[in-house]
Amino acid sequence: MYAGTAVAAAVGGTGASGMWLFSYNKENFGNDSGMRFGRFMMARGNACAQVAQYREDIAGITGVTVTKMDTWTSVATLFLAVGAALSCAGRIGLHGCAPPGWYVCLFSGSIFMSIMFNGTALWFAMHASLRAQCAATSLLTRQVRLPIPSMGQLDQARVFASSFEKQEARDMFRVP
Repeated sequence: MYAGTAVAAAVGGTGASGMWLFSYNKENFGNDSGMRFGRFMMARGNACAQVAQYREDIAGITGVTVTKMDTWTSVATLFLAVGAALSCAGRIGLHGCAPPGWYVCLFSGSIFMSIMFNGTALWFAMHASLRAQCAATSLLTRQVRLPIPSMGQLDQARVFASSFEKQEARDMFRVP
């Protein structure tokens, strides 16, 4: 009787320790799967923060160009207005004797050349401003996008509790 009791106690102790190992490893598996998904989500959060910095950089770089070119548009428009006011007078020296013809031709020619160059500067400034805005839009919509995970990546990151049962028995009952 004494040997049978010892065997029964040994079998009972082995069963209890086996159940403890099983539940311990199952709890560890659940904890590890939660940590794995948390690490995946942390990596996604860091990637989104990095993309937000890239988007902010693009807005800053193109914003400087747009602001400067808009300022040059205003300056060129004012110079065009001054050139138009000078050319509309008709002739130089309204309040005195008229200057020689060659001087009037040089003066009018320089005014019209300044109008032409200011018109070209205005056109270039408008073009550069719009081109910078288009480049920012193109970069933000095509190149620098949020890293949205695919379904395959989500499936790799998550683990079901039923996958614990698909492990080998030595992994389920391993001693910590």
